[in-house]
Amino acid sequence: MTAESPGWRPFQFTRDLAMVGKDGRSLSRAVASGEAVKVRRGVFVGGGGWASVNDRDHYLLRMRAVAATRASLPIFSHYSAAVIWGLPIIGQWPQAVHLLAAGRGGLHSKNGVTIHHDRLVDADIVEIDGMLVTSLARTLVDLARSTSFLSAVASLDAGTKPELELLNRTLRPGAEREVLLERVMSLGASRGARSARLAIEFSDNRSASPGESLSRGQIYLCGFPAPELQVHFVSPEGAEDIVDFRWLQKQGVRTLRLIGEFDGEVKYTRTEFLKGRTAAEVVVAEKVREDRLRANTNHSFVRWVWGTALRKEELRAVLLRAGLRPR
Repeated sequence: MTAESPGWRPFQFTRDLAMVGKDGRSLSRAVASGEAVKVRRGVFVGGGGWASVNDRDHYLLRMRAVAATRASLPIFSHYSAAVIWGLPIIGQWPQAVHLLAAGRGGLHSKNGVTIHHDRLVDADIVEIDGMLVTSLARTLVDLARSTSFLSAVASLDAGTKPELELLNRTLRPGAEREVLLERVMSLGASRGARSARLAIEFSDNRSASPGESLSRGQIYLCGFPAPELQVHFVSPEGAEDIVDFRWLQKQGVRTLRLIGEFDGEVKYTRTEFLKGRTAAEVVVAEKVREDRLRANTNHSFVRWVWGTALRKEELRAVLLRAGLRPR
């Protein structure tokens, strides 16, 4: 069972130690020795379990710890709702768990919990695996209003696909871009509405990964022309290739024909992408594919990785070297 499984309960609580004649000192010693990790006040998890999961699951554990120590079911929102909906973000997951007050007075942000007092209607609350969470549309609008442009675009690109895979691996229909725009327009000049509108209008659910969404956002911020997305090419032998980005840019008497590819690590590490091949075999297959595209389409080729996509000026330099010119 993993940290994302609804039934996973790895916690130890200091409040339970008195029932067996102990106090919190045993847990403090376990933390000092690395045998346990303090998730939040009064809640601990085994050190081995903590070390075996990723940054997102660390955040999910903090969410579960908050839920386990509150008197009533909390309503997860913003980043915390994004986890449950399976939405990506750019950057690390935050330390603070985000909750909506839902009209309850006297709730304040403290002890690793950020409380939002935004207006909430019943239709914006759904239950997933026994947890209350803001609806997909509400979550996407909240993220678009409160996160960076690049992170909002990554969340929106994923959340507006025809189908969305949640954290629990179930599939739900994605949100409609027009509905999100209507919700933002109804906010008027309220905080974050303008930046949310820009991110929603820019979003494009054809982006196949968060890395492609990040790259597309940086390309826009660098001032380059918008690329075509997911362009199909068929070789004379019948091989079909789909590329992440393509530009046809008129430059004086010539036209630049450029294919751009974002190379994420998952292509060379995850089972679903390897398809029974070794990482070395995938690298060779990618080289054969690139040579085929160069030969049959008369395009030049440029690639970049996560580190480059995260740094705007670095990506700008890569695309300039490839011959692309800003608008």
